[in-house]
Parts: sequence; structure tokens; C-alpha cells
Amino acid sequence: MTVHTVEGKTDLKSLSFQGLCEFVRELGGSDHNAGVIWRQLYLADVTELGALTGITRALRAALIQRATIHRLTPAFVLDSLDGTRKFVWSLPEGGQIESVLIPDSMPSRGRPRLTLCLSSQVGCAMACRFCLTGDLGLKRNLRPSEIVGQVQQVREQLQPGQRITNLVFMGMGEPLHNLDNLIIALGTLFDDAAFNFSHRKVTVSTVGLVPQLRRLAALSPVSFAVSLNATTEEQRRQIMPITRRYSLDELMRACRELPLAHSKRITYEYVMMEGVNTSDDDLERLWRLMDGLPSKVNLIPYNENPDREIRRPSADRVREWQHYLVTRGVQTSVRHTRGTDISAACGQLGKASLGEQIPEAALG
Repeated sequence: MTVHTVEGKTDLKSLSFQGLCEFVRELGGSDHNAGVIWRQLYLADVTELGALTGITRALRAALIQRATIHRLTPAFVLDSLDGTRKFVWSLPEGGQIESVLIPDSMPSRGRPRLTLCLSSQVGCAMACRFCLTGDLGLKRNLRPSEIVGQVQQVREQLQPGQRITNLVFMGMGEPLHNLDNLIIALGTLFDDAAFNFSHRKVTVSTVGLVPQLRRLAALSPVSFAVSLNATTEEQRRQIMPITRRYSLDELMRACRELPLAHSKRITYEYVMMEGVNTSDDDLERLWRLMDGLPSKVNLIPYNENPDREIRRPSADRVREWQHYLVTRGVQTSVRHTRGTDISAACGQLGKASLGEQIPEAALG
């Protein structure tokens, strides 16, 4: 069992429930004590070890000496005109991570949806051509406490009546490149004595780390989103360097073999970049890749950045692609851009760490 520490003390929120039980037993406590502590960490949002109740003084004293309850340090919050909120967190050793809260509505279901986009790493090693986070390089993996902490601390800032309904691991970093910590965090997020999220409401996005994809699919029935973005090996290698390690053919074969629940689909994300991957041939090849797969295509018009020469396709071109795929039986949606005015849209996270000047009007 990997034990994460902060300033030499065990980071309680980076432990799985089983890990917490083992740690509490080391301190002379019981599994029942661990359950009491677990529920207070996540259901009562206790932030100080001295505030724990229902355990002996001796155990509380041992916890204070040996453990800590880690919390993220808020740097600032940016509010978009469209209601999107970006939370920027400062890390003790330097650097920042970002989480994005995206409001949406589902009139057909009659209830609001509130999606939180989570970061899994400080920076990213994948160096995808369209993504600013890759410009940072990989600084380090986030600990489980820093992953679940984004959920817990954003939840603290919700308005009365609001509730986070969906989680997407589409923020800074490649989630499957931090798989061990992701698995612990997911266990906490799904635990009914902690966050109690449904597996159906949690989506993990990946550039295509094939062994890790297979491993997580075998362990957890999360929803998957594969960042595809190209339809040939050569094209994908140019856009996404990871293709040099795991080919497009290998990735698609793994996706076909994933143990999906009945009527569950993998989402294939396709960032549309004018003149890069938006030709008629690209469209036909995408259809053929999806043909016969339990899949959904999410078309993402590229969010332009002054640091990139890549351009966004026209709205007509995006609609043309959607129509073509839908009429051939491929479930297809278009991601409506949210939060561009605060650099919170797809491919834009990390600007704060790259030294972007933050508009004062956006600060929450």
C-alpha cells in the first residue's frame, strides 16, 4: 500500500477505506473506528483531527501526531458570462491546478445538471498539439486527496439547492497516467459513506494509454471518453504523440474489447481543427471507424488560442459532420463551448500556470 504523506504525516484522504482501516489498526484502533473517521471526513466535512468525535482520546491523539487532513489552497475563482466557474488551486511546492464547474440544463428531464471537470495531474506529459496543458510538461501526479479535494471544496461553494451531478476527468493531466491514485479517488467518490456518486455519472477521458484503459475497465464500471481526434496513424501521431507508443489500431481494438455494461457506449472525442482533421476523407474514415461500435461521437470545435496557429472550423462544417454521422447511424453530439472568456474550455486549462493575465472582471 502506497502511503502519501504531507509534511511527514499520513494524508488520510489519500487512503482508500481499506487503507484507513489498516492505518487505524496500527494506531490501536478498530475498523469500526475507521468507519467513524471516514464518515466524518466526507459526510461531515471535518477538517481538523481534533474535531473528530466518537473515538477515544488516545486514538485522536495518535492521529494528531501521525496524520493530517489535507485541503487544497484556493488561489482564485473566475466566473464566465455563461455561468461556468473556474477554480484555481495553489500547490504548496509551487504550481497550480484547475477545476471547472459547468452548469447545464436538461429540459427533457426537468432537472438541472451541474458537471465538475477535474484535474488529475499538475501539467501533462502527453503533449497533444491542441492542448495548452501539455505546454507545462508533467510536474507531478495529484494525490488522491487532491483529486477528491476538488470535489469536496467546490461543493462547499455551491449555492443552496445546487448539487454536483456529474464528474468528468477532463481537466489538467492524463487520468490514466496517474492510475493508482485515480483508482483510490474513484473508490472514495463512489463510496456511499463518502460522496456516493453513481458510476454512470463519472466519465474518465484518456488519450489512449491502452494497458491502463484495460485495467481500469476491469476494475470499475466508469464511463470512458477516448480522445480520438484523427482517423489515420500518421495523422494521429502528428496531433497526439502517444500514438507512437500505442497505435490507433491497438487503441480501437482495446475499445472493442472493453467489458461494457448493457447499452453503454464509449464516447469518442474529436477536436475539429480546420485544415488538420476536417476533410471529407477524415469524415468518411471516422464513420467507418465507428461503424458497428457501441459508440457516441462528441465533436469539439477547436477553441482558438493565440499561442497556436490552429483554427476553428465553421459552424456549417461542424453541422455537416454531425448530419453525415447521424444519418449513418452514429450517435453524434457537438460540444457547445463554455467558459472561453475565462480560459476554461477544452484545451485551455493551464493558462494561469503559463502566466496568463487574468481579467479583473472575471474574478469571483
